[in-house]
Amino acid sequence: MLRAALRAVRCLVPRGGQCRAPLRAAPPPAGTQPRGRQVWAAARSGRRPFSAATAAGCWRCGATPRAPGFFCPSCRALQPPDRRLDYFQLLDLPRRFRLDAERLQESQRRLQRALHPDNFGRSSEAERRYSEQQSALVNEAYAALLRPVSRGLYLLRLELADDEPAEDEAEADSAFLGTVLELNEQLAEAGSQADVRRVAASVEERLRELEERVARAFEQGHPRDARPLLRQMKYWSSIGDRNEADRTVTWVSMD
Repeated sequence: MLRAALRAVRCLVPRGGQCRAPLRAAPPPAGTQPRGRQVWAAARSGRRPFSAATAAGCWRCGATPRAPGFFCPSCRALQPPDRRLDYFQLLDLPRRFRLDAERLQESQRRLQRALHPDNFGRSSEAERRYSEQQSALVNEAYAALLRPVSRGLYLLRLELADDEPAEDEAEADSAFLGTVLELNEQLAEAGSQADVRRVAASVEERLRELEERVARAFEQGHPRDARPLLRQMKYWSSIGDRNEADRTVTWVSMD
């Protein structure tokens, strides 16, 4: 038996150290999924960020994918979404509140050019399905990171995944509602475009101030301080959206 084993080793690794025949991969452990099937598990619970997934080899050839795992480095097959990645990693962006809008847009466009289902019309059924999933996920990430409010709320979920807001934070918001209601009344009673523009300018100024305070809270390592500020930003943004809608309706009726 020892001689047979030595002959097998010489066959595979001759003098010079180069193999004449490829080594066969060891059989997968009992209970694992076979090659050729999707083996990347994903899980999302509620509105929390992606949970960790167990990465395996390429569904087509078994090679280990490279991060962020869009295409296999060996056979170039499109891979299923890697749910270990958060939105920032997915779009190859720094994980922070301040983002370059042009860089965000360029990253989204670059990925969509590579992942769009139109590119996989003649590919296998698996790659067409993965293309739809990857493309939808890129759009989802782009939408979440595009606006400061949604970006801040998502970053807050990443930083404080299991943290619940304190009662005093909720009470602090009740004092803020009076200002919001007053501005809503001003918007409802606006009798001219000049009145509407004054309300819009006030809202935009408050949003800029809050956005700067949120950015500083994250940069200084105090994400909990950003939570009540983001809550206020949500209110001001809703007023700004309503103001924009009212202005659009007015301009259409004037036309």
